[in-house]
Amino acid sequence: VKNENAARNLAIFSQLLNAFQTYYHYTVVTHRNREILRLHLFNSLLRLLYDGGINEYEDPDRPFPKGYVQVMTIHQAKGLEFPVVVVGSLCAQLSSPKQIDRNLGPFYRRPSFEPESRITTFDRMRLHYVAFSRAQKILVLTAPESPKDYFGPIWQGLAQWPYVQKDLLAAQRFRLRERIPVKRSYSFTGDLKIYETCPRQYQFFREYDFTPSRSAVIFFGLLVHQTIEEIHRIALDGRLDLLDEPRIRELFERTFGFLRMKDVRPIGDAAKEAAFEQVMNYFRQNQDEMRRVIQTEVDVSLEKDSYILTGKVDLLLGGDGKLELLDFKTSPRPIDSPELIAAYERQLCTYAHILEHRYGRRVDRLLLYWTSEPRKQDALMALPYDPKRVEEAGRYFDETVRRIQACNFAVQKRPEPRICEECDLRMLCHAEGIIGGRRVAYAH
Repeated sequence: VKNENAARNLAIFSQLLNAFQTYYHYTVVTHRNREILRLHLFNSLLRLLYDGGINEYEDPDRPFPKGYVQVMTIHQAKGLEFPVVVVGSLCAQLSSPKQIDRNLGPFYRRPSFEPESRITTFDRMRLHYVAFSRAQKILVLTAPESPKDYFGPIWQGLAQWPYVQKDLLAAQRFRLRERIPVKRSYSFTGDLKIYETCPRQYQFFREYDFTPSRSAVIFFGLLVHQTIEEIHRIALDGRLDLLDEPRIRELFERTFGFLRMKDVRPIGDAAKEAAFEQVMNYFRQNQDEMRRVIQTEVDVSLEKDSYILTGKVDLLLGGDGKLELLDFKTSPRPIDSPELIAAYERQLCTYAHILEHRYGRRVDRLLLYWTSEPRKQDALMALPYDPKRVEEAGRYFDETVRRIQACNFAVQKRPEPRICEECDLRMLCHAEGIIGGRRVAYAH
């Protein structure tokens, strides 16, 4: 990517398009809806953006990047300071909120402290006091035409360019203040897993924040996970005996409704029923185990030297003084896929690493539960706990974050064909030879 700002601005536009699809409930373009879709797109979304404008991308870690002049409104500059400030609104006609005071005046609990005839003048003075006081060393006042009369005493009393003390300006020295960035958080599922799948996907969807076009799989997993979470919370409250299929259906439909309000594309009726069957199957076969639930959806974190390691443990189980850590997977249990099992083991070991180092809690067993498997003996998988593997998982996560922070997004190993076939970036990777031909490593 040659121009990162351009890429990030395109990412913002992808988010707007996703919001457009969600608002108008467009999931696919067909011959039946393409005319009305085009009307909504051009006459609603694009017209709104054109009329109202939209801010470009701003790096939260570097809001004032080197080599750029920061342009902002006076209100945006409030609370900030700069060595050199240029104010260019001296000839602008500023609006006044007098009419607002007239409308709201009868409801004020205090008497007016400014005469109505002076409100505009006082507002103008307050506004430009903010503008002029932002400068630490040099304040430059500019105007494409004669400033307003009320600026006359200030304007006439200043040296006009080029008749200024240039030697005094040249003697000014500015020291750059290094801004200490806030430590960024990284998680296994939100960062490491995506980076392992494809560094380029991580670059575009996590680093640049592009919105992917496919999210049905995400919706399915969230629906199952969050409904099971609600069941566990009811069990924790001691009300497990109140749960039956109608009550679980009610929880499921409520979760489905909440998810539809998010920016996640919903699933069809068949997939929805499959998700409900997974939930019910889990409930039927694990009611006794639910009495051992200690915590559900546990947010955990551990501060490292250069980042914060975060995670969310699906379930903590207890009994006989032992602690078990369980994670749900809504996909079928993999067959002859040791790499995938190893990745999931690293996930559980990462969570165990956080629990041990941050909270001093030693995990005794690591469990995976594949909710799409109809039989419990096939769904539940126990992984041996090994303290060395836990420490290795922590070091592996450290190394992965180091590569991410170094912007190492080179595709060293081509992802599985299925990953590329469903990826929005496949045409870009094909054009660069990463897929569909000779492999060319892509570097940031």
